[in-house]
Amino acid sequence: MRMTGAARVLALLGALLGAGPVLAQAPKTTREVNITQGSEAGWIPSEELEAKALASWQRFYALIETGDDDAAHAMMSEGFRAQYPLAKFRADRAAARTNRGALIIRDRIKLTWTKDSPAVPYPGIYLAIDASARFAAVDRFCGYTILYLAPGAQDFAVMRFQETFIENAAFADIAATSSPLQALLVWRLAARSCPNYRPEPLPATLSEGIEYSTVAEARTAVAAREGIETKVENGWTVIAHRASFSVWSFAPEGAPTSPAVIKRWVEPVGADKSSGSIAMICEGQKAACDAVFDEMAYKNGFVPVTFEK
Repeated sequence: MRMTGAARVLALLGALLGAGPVLAQAPKTTREVNITQGSEAGWIPSEELEAKALASWQRFYALIETGDDDAAHAMMSEGFRAQYPLAKFRADRAAARTNRGALIIRDRIKLTWTKDSPAVPYPGIYLAIDASARFAAVDRFCGYTILYLAPGAQDFAVMRFQETFIENAAFADIAATSSPLQALLVWRLAARSCPNYRPEPLPATLSEGIEYSTVAEARTAVAAREGIETKVENGWTVIAHRASFSVWSFAPEGAPTSPAVIKRWVEPVGADKSSGSIAMICEGQKAACDAVFDEMAYKNGFVPVTFEK
């Protein structure tokens, strides 16, 4: 798969931006409770407390989606309101509603509780809610919200929220000016800021540019070439072949990615320019291979990204 470093790449990373109302979700047959280390020993949040927290979460985003930004701002903790003044909050919310369009769906991914932990700034109960969403103009969106219930307080306050997203128009622009794979890599890189979110997997057609059909065939053929240089980096066997301007990286045996090979190479483009490419054959675990490909593409300059907050 060819990707040029000169391609214009757009990625939108919104921080402290709001979202929309939450659609009702089907009840789970088994309740999952995640509590951080350091929380009060033996403490488990009740179902009533969880329902109360989720009601506050839903109310906060419903207020934002309907344009009642003042009421949503009032639900934030005192420290967060001071950090995020009402005028800026109003402007950000209005821009978000305009740019993203109407909410289609919002899904909770994971709830994580903390109570009276020495790792948090104030005593009390905290709930981190990881979520994903889709809007009319945004298919790729993830983020988290932190709710806080102070000792003796009746209601949860919003202590922080963060969002990461890329507008559909920006995603399409990257795909058109570079490649669909480049666009997807940009989103996967941006989505690393979302705990517990799993972006869409990379396509199965990552092997374009590798002239072999299997990892074993590639390793045998490349190792037999003249003028190669071989070394081991982090368990990976790396074979450089200067004559073809290519570098081949083979996953270590027993790794989740194994067997896998990543090829990087450079080709001349015109008189004084060159173009870098990257490809992969993955016969190991798909998720592990995708993560390695993300990292390799980023480190080798195939995914230049500018974040706008």
